[in-house]
Amino acid sequence: MTLSGPPSITDEQFKATLRELDWLKNNPDFEERPASIAEFLGPGYLNIDANVRPGLRQVLIDIFGEESQPYSLAKFKEAMMTGAIGIGKTTFASIVLPYMVHWVLCLKDPQAFFSFMPGSRIAFMMMSTSEDQAREVIFADVVARIKHSVWFKKWPQDPAFKNQIRWPQKDIWIVPGDSAETTFEGYNILGGVLDEMDSHRVTPKKDYALEGYNTISNRITSRFGDRGLLILIGQMKKSSGFAAVKYEEFVSDPESYVSRMTIWESFGWDKYLKADGTHDSFWFDTRRKMIVPDLIAQVLVNDDLIEIPNLYKKQFTNDPDKALKDLAGIPPLVGNPFIGMTFKIDSARERWHERFGVDSSPVLPTLERAEFAPWFVAKDKLKRVVHIDIAYSADGDALGIAMGHVRELKEIDGDLQPVIVFDMLLRMRPMPGREIILGDVRKIIYHLRDDLGFNIKKVTLDGFQSTDTIQQLNKRRFDADYLSVDRNMLPYQDLRDAIYEERIEFPKYYTYMKHGDSKLVEIAYQELSRLIDTGKKVDHPERGSKDVADGMAGVCSLLAGDRQYRRGVRPSSEHPRGDLQNMPDAYDPTVLQKNRNDSLDGRQIPSFAPVNLSGQNGLLPGGDIYDGLGIKRSK
Repeated sequence: MTLSGPPSITDEQFKATLRELDWLKNNPDFEERPASIAEFLGPGYLNIDANVRPGLRQVLIDIFGEESQPYSLAKFKEAMMTGAIGIGKTTFASIVLPYMVHWVLCLKDPQAFFSFMPGSRIAFMMMSTSEDQAREVIFADVVARIKHSVWFKKWPQDPAFKNQIRWPQKDIWIVPGDSAETTFEGYNILGGVLDEMDSHRVTPKKDYALEGYNTISNRITSRFGDRGLLILIGQMKKSSGFAAVKYEEFVSDPESYVSRMTIWESFGWDKYLKADGTHDSFWFDTRRKMIVPDLIAQVLVNDDLIEIPNLYKKQFTNDPDKALKDLAGIPPLVGNPFIGMTFKIDSARERWHERFGVDSSPVLPTLERAEFAPWFVAKDKLKRVVHIDIAYSADGDALGIAMGHVRELKEIDGDLQPVIVFDMLLRMRPMPGREIILGDVRKIIYHLRDDLGFNIKKVTLDGFQSTDTIQQLNKRRFDADYLSVDRNMLPYQDLRDAIYEERIEFPKYYTYMKHGDSKLVEIAYQELSRLIDTGKKVDHPERGSKDVADGMAGVCSLLAGDRQYRRGVRPSSEHPRGDLQNMPDAYDPTVLQKNRNDSLDGRQIPSFAPVNLSGQNGLLPGGDIYDGLGIKRSK
């Protein structure tokens, strides 16, 4: 009879055992070393490593680290997992929740570790758009992960609870819920997942995703300090929503982690290679929404360029907006944008400053009154039109004014169309508790004509109680009338046509959205780029505005529809932008270039005359080249 000795172990197994004992010695609060996230995916734990995509695996390691964390759940306090459809966001959530529970179950006494009373519940929350959604989607996957895990078999759950998972041995719970604040009452929340972050209900008074986030985040921080983890997941559906706001916050916060993943990044580039091992791909400009030839892409310095596998070329060619959102995880600024080619808005602004050789805005960023730059004085007698939008609301009144004129004519499909130049844009908002005084609004119009010399021929108003102002303006020899830009979409269609056909120019204009804000916003770009096409009208997004955009649409409608404003205006072919003949000496381009080099601001430009600093052959004074794509690159 042969006697067998104890099973032999390899040197590696022996070393691993020593490392495990050493880790527990250095971290006496644990009765078992928590697995690293990479180990947790493999045998003995979830055993799903072979089915986890490379991109998803890397995000998990980024958040939880290569090794077990002895102090807190993860390397970060907050994380966001967003991107394309189908990258594995639900799978990601079904891994991180069991992992966080696993980490706490490895503690000898979780309540003592976190300085709680014995028997205190430690909860992990799953928040979705509804409690049913939370249970049916993520919770079902979490249950499946735990049910098929070898490691969790030694930690049986309380079978009395079907809609929650409870480990009575250490009073640890996983609880699904919705974004109602009462869902989280009474729980000591250590970790949580906020699912479908851009699909929660939003009302004028409340953003439910934000409320839920704040409630969970505050409970984690107040009870567990910097040891907890809150993860936001879901597709970013618009660039002005909750997800976009948190994305920007997390990117600038060293204690937060962000991943915005494309569908091809989730699978890994190994899936999209040619026979020679190079990427089978093309380049795409996400801003201009166009394919860029490889040779040009290699020399461009452009943050908007992305490399995409040729497998998806058809989708990006046929419907770039949908492909960007669904496959690249790059959302539109709003759902159903009225102006899709937002880079054309940028071009319109750049052309204005190129024409006049002025870097600043004619209107200063004072919110409660109109204040113009000293150089803002008329230098010609071209006919101007003004449109005033007055908006009254419970959140505070707002006023938008735009003034513009036809500068030249441009041939479009055989017809001469007006090139509309906005002299100025203005947005005003009174202090809280006060209202817009229409008499003060009229004084602005009088000042523009009588003091600054602008030849204002027409003033239109869109807003409640505008009748008296129209009568008063008529008495002062203005042609004043009522014009609504909301009754039909024609004024905004005129505006969009002018933007797309590069027949519009306007100055950059920074102001505050409301009193008390510390951040200036470029209001015209923000409003134009976020306009929504509802099918019946053009609207602004929730908590957005379109006061200035309404003013611009009104001006475009007037100038496009009445040929009197084109009289005396030459076609652009007869009036090239570089033509500086008969202009005052103060507008000699060498003088203006010297002013720029000396960093002079707009106050030293003596008048408002057309100036163009562009040179020959596409060269600008700095020596930059603008190729046919309109993309700036170095010589």
